[in-house]
Amino acid sequence: MESRCKLQKLQSGATLLVGLIMVLLISIIGLSAIRGSGLQEQMAGNMRDKQLAFQSSEAALRQAEAAATPSVIGAQVGFTDSLGESGLAFWQDLTNWNSFTTQYTGTIDHVSEQPHYLVEEVTFFSSGLEGSAVDLASLLAKDIERRYRVTSHAAGGSTDARVIVQSGFRN
Repeated sequence: MESRCKLQKLQSGATLLVGLIMVLLISIIGLSAIRGSGLQEQMAGNMRDKQLAFQSSEAALRQAEAAATPSVIGAQVGFTDSLGESGLAFWQDLTNWNSFTTQYTGTIDHVSEQPHYLVEEVTFFSSGLEGSAVDLASLLAKDIERRYRVTSHAAGGSTDARVIVQSGFRN
């Protein structure tokens, strides 16, 4: 009986203290895992918005390329002679999009707004020779070449994800 009393006096609650520390550590690890998975979910959602915006902008780009002919340049909104502005600062200004562009005629689901596009006709004299010196007479003897610069702008599932895509082609 006396030895039992001595053992009880020697125990000072160390097991309880170690158990509480372990529970605290497991709780911290669990909370950080929950926080990390929430951040990953948010990153995946942002990537989805960006991909929606990109695919939407690509759809508008393809529609504009299919519709671009010399007969529509200057006759319809969204089809114009070259603006001489291809810099990113010009296209990031949304008032320019409202002034010069036309809206995509299809319907794209899950986007905050339908994409817009602009087709610019860029004309120049072609010498038919690449990178060589040509006199003015041979330059004037060649035809005027028409190429098109197509710029499209789209938003994803939210207006925070915006994409501007530009391509050049000739008919």
